[in-house]
Amino acid sequence: MAVILKCPKCRGKFKYAAGEFPDNCLLCGEDINNRRDDDDIVCPAFLSQKSKNNDKVARDIMDGSEQRAEMAAAMAGTPVSDMSGLKITDLNDRNDTQFATKDVVNPVTQHMAAMQAQGMPVGFGSNADAQARAAQAHSGDTPYAGLRERNRLQRLLPPVGQAPLPYQITLNPNYRSPV
Repeated sequence: MAVILKCPKCRGKFKYAAGEFPDNCLLCGEDINNRRDDDDIVCPAFLSQKSKNNDKVARDIMDGSEQRAEMAAAMAGTPVSDMSGLKITDLNDRNDTQFATKDVVNPVTQHMAAMQAQGMPVGFGSNADAQARAAQAHSGDTPYAGLRERNRLQRLLPPVGQAPLPYQITLNPNYRSPV
């Protein structure tokens, strides 16, 4: 595997085959080996621009929540401390989690977890349950009753508005092609 290095003196970039780190820059010949004593304290540069950008997004969200709490307090005429519940202070900005927010733990989620541990159904049921309900909606003495009723109401009520069709959009004299 080839790795690209940047010389600290000439600022030039060069490739080298991964393995042992080169002693000298292949462009200017400068000694670039990082020989250090074992007791040197070294702080690695682990913040790349990519990780800084992700961190900045999380920090901007938290800063924005502070401003929203201040605005809500001003609108309600109360001190900002009363609106402190609107502030986001514990946003999870790691990439190994599904959501950036903390998991909600309240009596409802605790009860649902207890029900699930006992094997009881929680939420909207399984996919098999949903398929069974869908099959029941299309059978019996009134199949497709909901669909027929929706169509009947749409015929009786005046249309609220309809988006123009693509062909009608292009006929507009103000239309400009996106390409």
